[in-house]
Amino acid sequence: MSDNTIYNREINIRSMLAFTVPTMVRMIFVSMYSIVDGIVVSNFVGSLGLSAINIVYPVLNVCMAIAFMLAAGSSAIIGKKLGEGKKHEANSFMSLTVLLNLAAIIILAAAFLCFDEQIYMLLGSDEQLLPYCVEYGTIMVLGGPFWAMQVLFQSYLVTADRPHLGLGLSICAGLLNIVLDIILVGPLEMGVSGAALASVAGMMIAGTVPLLVFFNKNSVIHFEKPRWNGAEVLKSIGNGSSEMVSNLASAVTTTLFNLQMMALIGEKGVAAISAILYLQFIFVAIFFGFASGIAPVISYNYGAQNHKNIRKLFVISIKIVAAFSVVMFVVAEALNRTLGLIFASQDPVLLELMVYGFRIIAISVLFSGTSIFASGFFTALNNGKISALISMLRTFVLEAGALLIMPELMGIDGVWWALPFAETTAAVIAIFMMLRYRKVYGY
Repeated sequence: MSDNTIYNREINIRSMLAFTVPTMVRMIFVSMYSIVDGIVVSNFVGSLGLSAINIVYPVLNVCMAIAFMLAAGSSAIIGKKLGEGKKHEANSFMSLTVLLNLAAIIILAAAFLCFDEQIYMLLGSDEQLLPYCVEYGTIMVLGGPFWAMQVLFQSYLVTADRPHLGLGLSICAGLLNIVLDIILVGPLEMGVSGAALASVAGMMIAGTVPLLVFFNKNSVIHFEKPRWNGAEVLKSIGNGSSEMVSNLASAVTTTLFNLQMMALIGEKGVAAISAILYLQFIFVAIFFGFASGIAPVISYNYGAQNHKNIRKLFVISIKIVAAFSVVMFVVAEALNRTLGLIFASQDPVLLELMVYGFRIIAISVLFSGTSIFASGFFTALNNGKISALISMLRTFVLEAGALLIMPELMGIDGVWWALPFAETTAAVIAIFMMLRYRKVYGY
């Protein structure tokens, strides 16, 4: 392996930011696919179109759950193998994972397309919203293989010490998505179909161009003949189970948000929570990007049993996460109304709902980075059990539980406060887990 890769550089704040910032920015651009769809559809189609997109979103979460699981879980194994000097095994396992990812997303997409109307009705649609859901969802699900490959390849570009390429592709894909969104939904009046086509076009760029890297034998990791290894596939699934849990939980909690809002306010409430969740994800995407960006270096040093470097990585990471948590919270609160106007400039009722709700939900940004990093940290250490436990408690247990209970006690305020409650409690649990396992991993 070349001496100038990230795996051989001195570990300090500057080198870590140089390696992770591209991944953090990339995650923001990736999150913009659905967000831009929401903004354009809200302004050109109206709140019905925005509500429909949010009802389809859980389906996309389920489709992508396996891709995120395999991306995180296999990257941890690949990074560990590189640290152990087993480069050919790392390449073979990467190739196997790509094939498994493609097979899984094709099967899932086919299943969703067969039962789409029934699924959307269960997720909170009504007869008025259903045509929009089917129109948008069909195109997005058909584009699933490109999205799945994008998720996997972006993770592998980081492992291959090519995070800047991943960033560049995400920027190009995001800009193409924005331009096509405006043209197709605006002047061409293609409605939610136009928004979906714009997103899929962006996915195709980020999901296919990396093939040029991985077919290059000089890349740090590249395609080699895949060899079946059931034990490592299961380990990869275990390692990445927290990422799968996060995506499945996002599907569940988004559905709960939609159902509660539909019951309390109606379609306007679904539109408001849709926009707020888009905005909230922009602010937490930076933490997912950091955890993803630093994971290969942690896995490499874990494989090399370099506890000194793992300790440095942990301490610096905690400082970076804390700093970004404060900055993101301040920015979210300061730009509250401005961000709301992007979605609801033509709808004052929707705007006021968003401003009030986002002011409360933005509090969660202060705490979400801690549990997101902790989950990614344990995944990188090949401890999928603890990683999954943190993710499951954060989402399935705390967030879903709060959404079921708090609105019964507090009405609509219970919906707004559910996320801050869940993230705060999850951060406390994550800190406890990191302290408990500090001696085990030597950090």
